[in-house]
Amino acid sequence: MVDEAVSRRSRSLPGQNRILGAVAGLAMAGLSVAFAWHAPEANGWAAAALLAALLLDAGARFVGRRVALRTGPAPRMVGMPSVVLAVGPGAGVGALLFGLGLVAWPTGFPVLASAFAGLVAMGAIARLALARIVLATPREPDA
Repeated sequence: MVDEAVSRRSRSLPGQNRILGAVAGLAMAGLSVAFAWHAPEANGWAAAALLAALLLDAGARFVGRRVALRTGPAPRMVGMPSVVLAVGPGAGVGALLFGLGLVAWPTGFPVLASAFAGLVAMGAIARLALARIVLATPREPDA
């Protein structure tokens, strides 16, 4: 079952995507802090939820890199693409859509930030679950 979902013989993600993900995370964190600073009573909880989800995502990415160092190339999802587990420049696209949503509807920050925090947290939990599966799967001998 795991072999159908994870391919170990894939190339690892380029470093440029890691930089893009870090910049996107910092941009979203900066926007959250700015909105919370501007109106803490309306935006404080949503900003805190988004910051917590971004920290969870950063931790999951760190764990994923550690797993890749231990087991070889980073696992790549094969088959149907996952909406939750974005592999590639998904963080940049998410940050762009989040920013465009805020430009179109600035008073909707609590709703947008809460929804985006949920999506980011789901992706981070999926990454952590994938890392656990990869570590629990016995290594195959190289052929």
